Amino acid sequence: MNIDNLNEIVKELLKLRGITSKEDIYDFFFQDIYSLSNPFNIKDVNVFVDRLKEAIENDEKILVYGDKDADGVTAASIIYNTLKVVTKNVEAFVPNHTTGYGLSKAVIEEYANSGVSLIITVDCGISNADEVEFARDLSIDIIVTDHHDIPEILPNAYAIFNPKISNTGFVSKNFSGCAVAFKLMQAFVFSYTKLYNKDIIVLDYEIDKSKNVLKRIRALKSTNFVVSDEVFGFELINDNNCYKSIYIDYYDELMSEDEVLEELASYMFEGDGTVLVLTGGEDRLKRLLSLYEKYEIYLPEYDSVYDLLQLGARYGNINIKTTKTLDDFALALNVNIYRYDNIEYRDLIIKTEIFRRLFYISQKQLQSYIRKKSILVLFGTVADVVPLIKENRAYIKCALKELEKPSHIRYNVMLEKINLLNTKIDTQIVSWRLAPFINAAGRMGSPETALKLLTSELKEEALSLSDEIYNMNETRKSLTESNFNTVNEYIKINSCLDFPVIVVKSKEIEQGLTGLIAGKVLSEYGKTAVIMYESEDGICVGSIRSRGDDNARDMLEYANAYLTKFGGHKNAAGFTLNADNFDKFKNKIVKYASSQNFAAEKNEDIFDMEINFKDIDMKFVKSLELFEPYGYGNEEPLFVSKNVKVNDINRMQKNNKLHLRLDLMQDNRKLNGIIWNSSEEEVQKLLSSNYIDIIYKLKVNRFNGNEDARIYIEKYKVF
Repeated sequence: MNIDNLNEIVKELLKLRGITSKEDIYDFFFQDIYSLSNPFNIKDVNVFVDRLKEAIENDEKILVYGDKDADGVTAASIIYNTLKVVTKNVEAFVPNHTTGYGLSKAVIEEYANSGVSLIITVDCGISNADEVEFARDLSIDIIVTDHHDIPEILPNAYAIFNPKISNTGFVSKNFSGCAVAFKLMQAFVFSYTKLYNKDIIVLDYEIDKSKNVLKRIRALKSTNFVVSDEVFGFELINDNNCYKSIYIDYYDELMSEDEVLEELASYMFEGDGTVLVLTGGEDRLKRLLSLYEKYEIYLPEYDSVYDLLQLGARYGNINIKTTKTLDDFALALNVNIYRYDNIEYRDLIIKTEIFRRLFYISQKQLQSYIRKKSILVLFGTVADVVPLIKENRAYIKCALKELEKPSHIRYNVMLEKINLLNTKIDTQIVSWRLAPFINAAGRMGSPETALKLLTSELKEEALSLSDEIYNMNETRKSLTESNFNTVNEYIKINSCLDFPVIVVKSKEIEQGLTGLIAGKVLSEYGKTAVIMYESEDGICVGSIRSRGDDNARDMLEYANAYLTKFGGHKNAAGFTLNADNFDKFKNKIVKYASSQNFAAEKNEDIFDMEINFKDIDMKFVKSLELFEPYGYGNEEPLFVSKNVKVNDINRMQKNNKLHLRLDLMQDNRKLNGIIWNSSEEEVQKLLSSNYIDIIYKLKVNRFNGNEDARIYIEKYKVF
């Protein structure tokens, strides 16, 4: 796809998603696992890596402390699976209903007594200031990694990593807990490569061959691919051996050639080791070294020299003979050149990014690590209903491809158990089948079973654990239905629909299913749902699933005087309170919901834009496939077309259900449309219509080597 020549409808769809700049458009369509944001741009990530390595070298006991839901379990699995390769002294823990959400002092004390000196939280910890202080008193360092909303008081942890904290270097605030964990472990795994903590110098220079003098020289330094604030650059300004700094901030006095060379040596050799990167590699470097020899200037030893062109040919399959410009070279490697358009030393940064990408591709173990662990990021991200935008898209695309032929037995066993092996998996299947399967263990009070499965190495163990979780999931399905019926009765008896938010408290439902039930209530009634389980000792544990712009987290903040614990996001949150405070809590959130218009009617006819049949051709419909993977924050485009004529209807019977294929026409343009799960009554209504307005999705229909654009009707009005 040429982003300089986009279809106007595609442009509008991107605009509706807040994607307008060339930089963002390029990332949306082309970002992959080799162009992920640099984890070393995250504040204090070196602290994280150094503390982990210190613990490993000193044989300290490490605990990975997760959460009971799919995001928390996958996050714990990512870090545990990574660390167990390099140390035997690592354990993983996920809390059950009894322990409760977040850090527990009892659990911390238990592991302190067993000798744990470092705890890494995943998907929790940001709201546990007291528990972190308790751990410090026990001489335990706690590194908090979380993605939940930020409380007023942050824990006094060894280090904190949360994308919702401002100016911490995360490229998105919309990472799941497992994506945060994965981002940090990318830095940890990179620390085992030969470039870790080396100064990478991208060099570019010109020599006047006739006079054997330097005309111009520039260099850009990065460490772990974090670019230095200082860029080196000098150019010859006259025949009197006078050189001026190209970049004003660097040096404001004139220099001679030998002084420039000495200054360059100081710039290049400040750190623990130096790697040189330039077009032409060793051969081109010899010319520069000859100038150092001319002045007998000592140049410290460098670790290695890389030739960008040869790397591109070897690892990027680039034809260096036909690639004419740096931009062409970069774009052929999927490097986003538009990100650097307004930077003075744009070419040096692009070369640094080219080298970063090619180095990642060259590192087979690092590459394999990112691909395999992306599967866990997929599970946790989709399960936690995190927006599938920006870098999340790259993880999800990679993971879906990896799931086509999973490389680890645990995933094969899981997929086979729920009849998904050798099936094309998309985010909808993950959301409807895989995420609930993983979540079932936590909902039924045994999240450690899911953790064991996602960290298992042996087929027999994975088979046994999959069987356990499958049975839990079947039980969960049955209980969810019966619990939903119980909640429905409560809603009717207590006139819950009269309020702007549905509030239910019951002793007859399962504590682990409150989130699922809240989601079903939201779907059934179109209102934000607050569902609570009340225990025999008078403790209410609840979940909220909110509609559209209704903010569950803010509502809990408003009523936090009555809560003992709470956390979550805008559209999904959890909390705990004493049953004695129920009435006060209910009155408070009802008041908040009223003030925020939770009960306001919403426009049900939701679609992206109106288009005409004449706008629809195969090129356009195929371009829509590049918007995948779909999910929360990047829903599949919905179009509306009006005054559409139904010319004919073909009935299709399958599994005792009637589906319809419609011959549609608008302004003399004909297209085929599909309506699933229809009826004979609907057929007659459509045939007798003058015309219809339709809301629909567009897809490429492929069959027997043929392709056509097909409309899948979601909703219609008859006129």
